[in-house]
Amino acid sequence: MSDRIFFALALAVALAAIALALQWPQGLGARASGPFGRETYAERLARTTPRPAPAQAAAAQLKGGL
Repeated sequence: MSDRIFFALALAVALAAIALALQWPQGLGARASGPFGRETYAERLARTTPRPAPAQAAAAQLKGGL
């Protein structure tokens, strides 16, 4: 294989990896810093889902509600 072809392909792969890293910076669910970090689905769900108070949840479990 010619060096020109190899290095052109290596450059294309490197640029694709950099573009992917810029689009998907949240590896394993950790929030990224700066303008790239977006709220994950689990964080949004935890923020929007109302949770009962601990005393009410314990009473409901004793009654068999939850």
